[in-house]
Amino acid sequence: MSITAEHHYFRDKHCDYQADQSSMEALLNCYCRDIAQPAGELSVQTGKGSQSWPQALRTRQALEAASVLQIAFPDSEDALLVLVAGNSSTCNYRYLSAPFYKSALRGWQILGLEQLARLLLNSLAERFDQPINSELYRQILLSREVMRTVLAYSQVPDGWGQGTEAFRWSEQSLSFGHRFHPAPKSREGFDTEDILQYSPEMGSGFALYFFAVNPDDLRTRGDVTDVFCAAVPTTDLDVPSGLVPLAVHPWQARYLMRQPTVRRAIRSGRIVPLGQAGPRYYPTASVRTLYKPGAPYFLKFSTHVRLTNCIRKNAIYELESAVTLSEALKNHLAPLLNQWPGFKLLFEPAYQTLDFPELAEPDRKTIAEGFGVILRDNLEQHLEPGVTPMLAAALFTEDRYGRCPATEASAALAQHAGLTEQQARVQWFDQYLALLIPPLFESLFHCGVVFEPHLQNVVVGLRAGCPVQVFVRDLEGTKLVPDRWSGNLPETVDEQTLASIRYPQDKAWKRIAYCLLVNHLFQVVACLSRGEQQTESQLWATLAEAVRGWLDTTEDPWAKEALGSLLAGEPIPNKSNLMTRLFKRPDRESQYTLVPNPLAGIANTPHPEQGAQPDV
Repeated sequence: MSITAEHHYFRDKHCDYQADQSSMEALLNCYCRDIAQPAGELSVQTGKGSQSWPQALRTRQALEAASVLQIAFPDSEDALLVLVAGNSSTCNYRYLSAPFYKSALRGWQILGLEQLARLLLNSLAERFDQPINSELYRQILLSREVMRTVLAYSQVPDGWGQGTEAFRWSEQSLSFGHRFHPAPKSREGFDTEDILQYSPEMGSGFALYFFAVNPDDLRTRGDVTDVFCAAVPTTDLDVPSGLVPLAVHPWQARYLMRQPTVRRAIRSGRIVPLGQAGPRYYPTASVRTLYKPGAPYFLKFSTHVRLTNCIRKNAIYELESAVTLSEALKNHLAPLLNQWPGFKLLFEPAYQTLDFPELAEPDRKTIAEGFGVILRDNLEQHLEPGVTPMLAAALFTEDRYGRCPATEASAALAQHAGLTEQQARVQWFDQYLALLIPPLFESLFHCGVVFEPHLQNVVVGLRAGCPVQVFVRDLEGTKLVPDRWSGNLPETVDEQTLASIRYPQDKAWKRIAYCLLVNHLFQVVACLSRGEQQTESQLWATLAEAVRGWLDTTEDPWAKEALGSLLAGEPIPNKSNLMTRLFKRPDRESQYTLVPNPLAGIANTPHPEQGAQPDV
């Protein structure tokens, strides 16, 4: 074997191992948090283990001073063990081994992803008295294959640089995806070539695809002319006289040209394919939303690909609600949010698509949803001097090199301010919460605006390692609580769009509790604490103080009830991605489980000493 061939062989083996291990960790995370912990079937044991455990696990436990996570299964003597760095009240474990499994008929065996997935899906089928979900099994394995491709061929570097260059790489660095989704990289509709061309994790960029269309067939809200005129190089496109160019994602263009309705329009000359042209755009973490440095807008295209839970298309009501909410929030919420200059919303002021109103509804819908694109404000216009923006999902997650940017940032704070590493992490978190908590709680409890601030919808601006700005994006999941929202909505809003925007109060708190607390801040604490129990306790105490600090500023009964229960340690609503996929539900019908509240027992703990404040 040549040196080059040997290098590729070991690289591929390492990529396969990383993909397998990460896929198993995500599946175990889901099962532990959504099933085993609520059912009382999960325990973590430190110290000397049982003599009945496998010798390989007991040896590693002794050498690494690690803990053993044990999952029991109902109505059986079966057991699953895996080595972890320590206990976690939020089921955010740092795994140190593959899982070991023993059944009544067979001794201990090490499981790979296929065996683990079959075991857990069989158990869930018995638990809920339903057939085994073979579709989810395929999605789990597909997700792993996407990870393998990403890890083998990604061009994302281990150093991201500064400014908008770092932002681009942070968007494209999520090799492993959502840590609490059973199939975090599943992409049904993408083949291997598509992954290499269009997946953000490749570090890729590409030109947009253009069709020529009759301007009378365009359906728009807001001013979309300037951005698309700037994206079209007149020397590269031969646009027939009387027609105008319409941009789509290049993968979507190929999909659209296979649809009978579009093919008929092409044959008649009503739609003319022009091809790819113009500057390079870069896919962000959502895959379908594209970024070009210096452009005024992100472009959120339809792509008929099932990514994790959903087919990522822009339904008409989603196009309408994005612009409707942007107008309403600009008029009625933005002035209030100005009191927190470090908090910015990225509005979606316009959309563009095609509309053939004479067609029957299914065909008209195919056209309108297939060609839709939403314009979202580029955060560059809001960046303060010297600030580097990073996607929260990348900032608070280890990348494929084992690097966690948030711990690097807090280390820079420690050096700059003369703090210990633990002090710096707690202070960093305190400053981050000061940017995030007050405007989100003010928007929810006083204005009835329900944002969706999960890790992929938040961008964090860092200066000298310290968080100084927060950007919240993607109005698709933003809702209004009618009894709380005092602003106006346009009279022209149709009923379907209005129904998609409105949200009852009980669901509003569930959404914020999951997105902000479970999805977002649970991961931040896991990242900053690195399994150190003392640091983790101080971080939870810091969160409790931030919540209590805002609660002291209001007399709102809903806020007193919801946040009072949180501080009292009551369980927190958690959106179960495992249950959603298991029962094949759409996201809007996601099931919530309750997870233990890490503030229980420490909500009244005094805030730890912070040390000197850095000059940021």
